[in-house]
Amino acid sequence: MKKLFTLVYLGLFIWSCSSAPYTGRSQVILVSEGQETALGDDAYKHVLRDSVITRNPEAERIVRKVGERIAAVANKPEYKWEFTVINDPEMVNAFAVPGGKVAAYTGIFGPARDEAGLAVVLGHEVAHALARHPAERMSQGLLLQLGGVGLGVALGKNPAMANQVLQAYGIVGGVGVALPFGRSQETEADRIGLILMAKAGYDPRVAVDLWQRMEAGEKKDGAKGGRPPEFLSTHPGYETRVQNIRSFLPEALSYYQPSNARLETLPSPESLDTPAAKSERELLKRMEAINRAVEQPNGERAVVEALARELRLSPQAIVQERQQLQTGYGQYAGLRGVSELGRGSLRQIADDYQRGRSWSEITASNGTRVNELIVWFGDLIRTTNSMGQQLQRLRPATR
Repeated sequence: MKKLFTLVYLGLFIWSCSSAPYTGRSQVILVSEGQETALGDDAYKHVLRDSVITRNPEAERIVRKVGERIAAVANKPEYKWEFTVINDPEMVNAFAVPGGKVAAYTGIFGPARDEAGLAVVLGHEVAHALARHPAERMSQGLLLQLGGVGLGVALGKNPAMANQVLQAYGIVGGVGVALPFGRSQETEADRIGLILMAKAGYDPRVAVDLWQRMEAGEKKDGAKGGRPPEFLSTHPGYETRVQNIRSFLPEALSYYQPSNARLETLPSPESLDTPAAKSERELLKRMEAINRAVEQPNGERAVVEALARELRLSPQAIVQERQQLQTGYGQYAGLRGVSELGRGSLRQIADDYQRGRSWSEITASNGTRVNELIVWFGDLIRTTNSMGQQLQRLRPATR
């Protein structure tokens, strides 16, 4: 059996070895680029459906300008590049998925300050896609699972011992392999991102200032105490990150051709926020509260029974409908709530949601408003909590 799994591993490594761009690091990737892109497209659509998209022309223009300059030097003509701005001043982040879909949250505009700072962030995120880090992580997960299966087979004659070893294997796989591997990818993305921004005409030295501002902002917000130790984090600590970036600068600067063009300042997150965006974010938080409730013991039952009471439907009908719509319970509750408060059919409302229409648009076109839906969710959450408490009291006592 050991020989069999050794041969499987060897075959996988020979078939799937590749190297990361610029760094030349050897990689094991078991997922095709086509599969990776399809998964990335689905993930991107999913995130945007449950986000508040900024339609501010100035913010969109600058993000697209910086993104397209980086895309032009990324040498990926087969990518269908797309750049979106998500209105969330509390989310200091951006992301890119395989295939060229990129999104920046307005919260990153504060520390980024201008297009050069934004180029640091977008260059880093695009680097993840170019280096195929998502596919590498998925492949790592597959190999860890295969290793777990191997141990399970090898120890199959002693089920109790097998379970203990498999559990330990998962812990070691997480802290010993997966997390450090994630940190190495982050460091590699920093290195490649500096090269991309330099090739795009942005001074890579601004990256040091950006990460120092990010650290200062985190300290100001009192979030530093909540950061895990570096060995339990998928991201390098700020001090480690800045040290690495300084060591990468000579290489990145060799690609840099200074430009006389004036750097444009990014609009502040606060100036981009609107009452409508705040209402939509509050609605999304309440949907997420329902999704979190489902994960609790007896949580799905509590949510389903609360929905059944609010909607005057049978629990079975709710479970079946939600499965057919292929959404989380929070999103299903939102769709059902619009139908309950307004005049549209559930199918029509669900079609609007799947097409990516905002909740403001969905509610307005179906005879209700976001704020009314927020109030309805408040009632649903209270009923869910009440149901959860009742179910908790009904649980048999355990010794």
